[in-house]
Amino acid sequence: MRRKSFICRPLALVLLKIFHYSGSIAQHFAHLHASTGFVPTMGALHQGHLDLVTRARAENTHVLVSIFVNPAQFNNPEDLKKYPRTLLADLEKLRDAGAYAVYLPLPADLYPSTLAQVSLNLHPLDSAFESRFRPGHFEGVVKVLHRFFSVVQPAHAYFGLKDLQQCLVVEKLVDAFFPQINLHLCPTTREPDGLAMSSRNMRLGPEARSHAPEIYRQLQWLCRNLPLFGTNREITVQALATHGIETEYLDWVNLPDLNPAETPGGRQAILFAGYLQGVRLIDNVLINP
Repeated sequence: MRRKSFICRPLALVLLKIFHYSGSIAQHFAHLHASTGFVPTMGALHQGHLDLVTRARAENTHVLVSIFVNPAQFNNPEDLKKYPRTLLADLEKLRDAGAYAVYLPLPADLYPSTLAQVSLNLHPLDSAFESRFRPGHFEGVVKVLHRFFSVVQPAHAYFGLKDLQQCLVVEKLVDAFFPQINLHLCPTTREPDGLAMSSRNMRLGPEARSHAPEIYRQLQWLCRNLPLFGTNREITVQALATHGIETEYLDWVNLPDLNPAETPGGRQAILFAGYLQGVRLIDNVLINP
């Protein structure tokens, strides 16, 4: 009976090291810091996450992935409630991708009542785009990543550039508190039709999914016609609307401060956020990355 019970356990749980408590993970990785690559996620893993794991594996002996749907990052309770949760499938994907361990923190352990507040000046990233439309979001990002980095103390950390403004926030966090961590900002992984991979894509119905790639097509068109961005922006908003996509913001900016760009030159990006059948999607195109 014991043999049968063992065999019936999900294979992902057999082959992956799984940690729930900060004390146990800190103890386990106490002598592995220099060889550990860390990939923080909120689960509902897709190929974009797995690409981060693959790169981390190529550059580190051990790859640790966290899965935690962080309530502090959600200003909309309904959005938090609807966020996809696919833990068993996630663990199987991480096993197949060669992850060494998974951190599944318990909220009470991750955020104890004695946890000190993190003070980080995010200006000018705290007043525009995602900060404007998702108040408190980046404070939640800073809170959870500061805790993760303090517990794990990895040599390397990996993030996808689809969440460009978040990457800029993480840069500030690492510069201020964790200069020993090598931060890797990795290219956006896209579907064959160009749609940026996102856990939120799971919420798109078939018809909406067929229209979603228009976002990237329009961003590419704007990128090829930067000098006429002001005029073309309105054309793009109307074109997206014909596909059922409601634009929340669409702007050409300089990096890393996200101030409006007026002439081509230097590191720049075009940023987009909008809604398709109630699902909020974001994307960007980097210019001179």
